[in-house]
Amino acid sequence: MPRAFTQEELEKIRAKLLSKGKILFEKYGYKKFGIRDLTSEVGIANGMFYRFFESKETFFLEIIRTEKYKIRKRIAAEIMKHKDNPAKALKCFYRIIVKELYENALMNTILHKNEYSFILENMSSDDMIDEREKSLELIVELMNDWKSKHLMKDIDAVEVIGAIRSLVYLNFHKEEIGLDQYDAIIDFLLNRICDYAIIDGGRDE
Repeated sequence: MPRAFTQEELEKIRAKLLSKGKILFEKYGYKKFGIRDLTSEVGIANGMFYRFFESKETFFLEIIRTEKYKIRKRIAAEIMKHKDNPAKALKCFYRIIVKELYENALMNTILHKNEYSFILENMSSDDMIDEREKSLELIVELMNDWKSKHLMKDIDAVEVIGAIRSLVYLNFHKEEIGLDQYDAIIDFLLNRICDYAIIDGGRDE
């Protein structure tokens, strides 16, 4: 008869599964990730995994949710450094998202191993809306504050954010755009968005 684990032991095992699982996902991606590899790393029986998670899919999504929360916190911390300067904050919003895409090991694996379609397939429309609202909550709040201080024009904040986020996708087409002029083009587009949205007192010059 297998021994009973204390609640503290169970919590430690679950945390270890998530920690080791993230490392394995970063290395292999979702498709090549194996439960047996994980349980071997953690030092538990294969069936023990299912005491904590229903499936490989739910486990992966839990890791993604946790990582997205950490990313949102890092983005918020960077943006808040420029909370009194709308132009710098908006440009920072773009640059920190791009930085996370390229420097975050898990996000990098998801993008380069074409795992993003799996995430979309396993998220309901309500989940997607909730994730989107969470990711935009701080910047929308700041933009409303800038409007009240007459640093930003009375325009749709989500429209401005959408324009900035659309620039992120251009990073996947750098070669077609031209590597030698890509950065200058992005700077030009960011400046035009700021021209459209921000009143003179909120510029970064």
